[in-house]
Amino acid sequence: MKKAIHVSIIIVIIVAIMFTALMLVLKYDEKGETNMPFEISKISIISSIDGKNIEDEKNLWNKEINQNNDIYIYIEKNSNYKKTETIKNIVINNFKIIKEPKKGAITIYKPSHNEKEMFENKEEFKTEEILYSGELKTDMKSLKVSNQGGILSFRSATENIGNYVSNESEINYDELLKKANITLEDINAKIAFDICIILEDEKQFKSTVEIEIPIADVIEKGKGSIEKTDLDLVFKRIEN
Repeated sequence: MKKAIHVSIIIVIIVAIMFTALMLVLKYDEKGETNMPFEISKISIISSIDGKNIEDEKNLWNKEINQNNDIYIYIEKNSNYKKTETIKNIVINNFKIIKEPKKGAITIYKPSHNEKEMFENKEEFKTEEILYSGELKTDMKSLKVSNQGGILSFRSATENIGNYVSNESEINYDELLKKANITLEDINAKIAFDICIILEDEKQFKSTVEIEIPIADVIEKGKGSIEKTDLDLVFKRIEN
């Protein structure tokens, strides 16, 4: 009788331990790291319109319309994290198009080397992965981020949406989409990407970010911007 009771107690303890472990795994899967050394405080999206000249002998203007979305990611130290940590690298990759635009195609660009322009839609700046190195100061054009937090950026461009042909003496770039009868529904899209924060001690934390583009104001005003702070991102520890 005593043996049976002991076996029952052991079984109950094992079941309780397994249940607790399962609950911890499920909680981590849902919430991820609850006390990150660094965190994403906000993401800023700036939407605008660009027109590329097309050679046309019959018309004064023939513009291939592109719609640009410049993404800025703000990394900050977590004030609740008590240890001192240093960023070694931050990698942005695994870009995916969750929702394709009805018109045009999406291309990802890293920052350019142009002193006046943060981004240029040129072949040399097309990318599938962006590596920021941790340095003393942030320099987005050189792909450097402060090792204690800074700003990362890239461009998601919806290109070759359509053409605006005109013989007017002047054109207003801010009205290109509207004049070409391009609607928000035509270019609405959603992209996803991974961001991995790698510390000097080789700890790695990764999360997937989803962003809907463009900002609605770009249709009527030719530009628009928004700052997202309610991100609810789930970062998980990546084992080396």
